[in-house]
Amino acid sequence: MTNDYAPVNDIEKVLTEYSDLLDMELARIALKIKPKELSDAVSYALESKGKRIRPAVTMLSCLSVGGSLQDARKAAVSAELVHTSSLVLDDVIDKAEKRRSRNTIHTIWGENIALLTIELLISLALRAALGDVRLTEAISKSLFFMGEGEAIELVSAPVDEKSYLDLAFRKTGALFGASACMGVVVGGGDDENIASLEKFGNHLGIAFQIRDDILDCVSSEDNLGKPVKQDLFMGRPSIVLIDAVNHGIDKNVMLRCSNGELMGLISNSIEYANRLAAEQIDIAIACLDNINDSASKKQLEGLCDYIVNRKR
Repeated sequence: MTNDYAPVNDIEKVLTEYSDLLDMELARIALKIKPKELSDAVSYALESKGKRIRPAVTMLSCLSVGGSLQDARKAAVSAELVHTSSLVLDDVIDKAEKRRSRNTIHTIWGENIALLTIELLISLALRAALGDVRLTEAISKSLFFMGEGEAIELVSAPVDEKSYLDLAFRKTGALFGASACMGVVVGGGDDENIASLEKFGNHLGIAFQIRDDILDCVSSEDNLGKPVKQDLFMGRPSIVLIDAVNHGIDKNVMLRCSNGELMGLISNSIEYANRLAAEQIDIAIACLDNINDSASKKQLEGLCDYIVNRKR
């Protein structure tokens, strides 16, 4: 893997700056929603301070083809709204009680309001897409793949690398790709730019999902902001656990392990997952070859390094 990245601390600064810009846009969104309970739930969902990586991908992609942050503003909002809707849906399906150390929406307002919150967030994402058919197409395509991903998890969980990567694209890669695509569109990029950066986002998102799987096994609840070992407890697809089981490690044995014991038991599978994430990052980096050199392109490369080394 290439080491020619922008420093991780620079990327963290960029993410913070872009997150602050996004928050100003998001703060206005729930003001006119009725009834108050639904407005409160939407506001609560948007107040959850995540990493805001998807809208950062939108903004950096826009800048990398000559656009401005002003151009990228509403497309970035769309990316974050779609992502937030997917988190609320995940929590409902998983019956999760915590998300980023806060109570989940369905535990506060009930499942019906949570489902309506998802509907409102998607509606607002489409409204923020400025009526550009290319943006709404990117959003709808990502929602289609994400829906497939949720269903695959429920009825046909992957059991090998190939089927896992297919799922990781649908669950996570597709929205990263759509986020990049929207940034290029509003930035005035050409069809080649759109294809390259959408593919960049797809593979970046797969690497992000792999890193999530690793963190579920090696992190602590305080660092991660949500319960750890949830993939194991809930039987969710994880490339680390798929590899461990395929190498003869029994799930019941893993369930009885403490975090430290689990890390030792499946250390080879964790190393394998790290290599797989690195392969996806290399593919993503190669997709930037036809993008002109610039500070924003360097930051996209730095984002790759950040994603595979993040601690939460």
